[in-house]
Amino acid sequence: MPTILTQQMVLNAAKVADLLYQSFTSVLQLPNVQGRRAATLATELGVGRMTCQRITKLVKRPVEGAPGPTVLIDLPGVSGLRQFLEALARHGTPQAELVDALAAVEAFAAFLRSINLSQTAFASALLLHDAGTDPQRLRERRSRLFEASSAVTGQSADVTISMMAIRPNQHEHFNFEQIAVRGYAGMRASGSAMPIRLPINMAYSDYRKVTGDEAAREPQQLIESFCTTPLPSIDTRVIKEQHLAHLVNPEHIPTGEPFDCFATQHTQWSITDPGPHKAIWLYVDYPTRHCTFDLYLHHTMAERNVVSADGHLWGTSLLAPPEDLWMTRFADPVEFTRLGTGTEGAASAAYARHQALSQHMFTHHGWTADEFVGFRCEMELPVWRSGLCLILEGRRV
Repeated sequence: MPTILTQQMVLNAAKVADLLYQSFTSVLQLPNVQGRRAATLATELGVGRMTCQRITKLVKRPVEGAPGPTVLIDLPGVSGLRQFLEALARHGTPQAELVDALAAVEAFAAFLRSINLSQTAFASALLLHDAGTDPQRLRERRSRLFEASSAVTGQSADVTISMMAIRPNQHEHFNFEQIAVRGYAGMRASGSAMPIRLPINMAYSDYRKVTGDEAAREPQQLIESFCTTPLPSIDTRVIKEQHLAHLVNPEHIPTGEPFDCFATQHTQWSITDPGPHKAIWLYVDYPTRHCTFDLYLHHTMAERNVVSADGHLWGTSLLAPPEDLWMTRFADPVEFTRLGTGTEGAASAAYARHQALSQHMFTHHGWTADEFVGFRCEMELPVWRSGLCLILEGRRV
């Protein structure tokens, strides 16, 4: 089983690599070494040619800033480095000029002992670490997943958008209310694809799912000015827990032709004990190139909560709640942004009309945007059937 390096291990490796790079670069500038080819050094010092080649390559290595932990892979192993330095000493190099290099080699040996790996095993582990953390590699894998899932489902969207605003409610029967917008830009579907749904975001309060019995939802309404003409139709039906499922039927749109569809909704909530830990999830129902989830909290709520974001596996049957992040988190990072007060900072490069759509949500329902603080989590090419999660943790008094 491959070893998974911790971030601290990689940082320690980088420090050792920097010591080795600096000290051996200095050694290669010594008069009896400088300018000599690896084959010449191997003959003069009686050291393996491959060892000399790997060391002399240091001076040819373009480095901007710190050289990085891959130096520990490119250089010979600890024994080879020691042999090289000992040979230099035997052939007249003063010991004082080799002290730093010898210390760096010992630091290299100590590092490998600390992680209980050979140099070869460390090289494999570092490649695994890079593959799991390099943003470009992560994006390339998600891109392949997007293409595959789009082909399998017959559906894809350029952008998936969910936005909502929540404020306290002094109503006799409800203590919170919410307005929301959900929809897609550049949605494509084949004639035989599954229905396109405008689902409701899932909410959790202190590790329990907030049920439909606690909500009084008004039917969704298409936002015609942000939908493609001719408009798709919405089929409204009641399913379990009295949730309203809104199914989009693009019957007037040719197969594969992109269309936009957005709807808005008002909901009132009766949650007896919201608790200090809350989470709202946007599930990635359809393959999408970009996903944006905006949450606007009334300023009185924003002051009492710390907001963060994450990306997770959807549909786990494990007993732990969704907020046990270590069990379900994807390695691919979600970008989290504090949008500030109102909708002035709501623009998005993924969808040109995002700010206008945000403002429409408030004005349509008669809410004042400047009373709210916005938060955003977004991801390019999110894993299909994953979930973007905005987490609210009550501030400690």
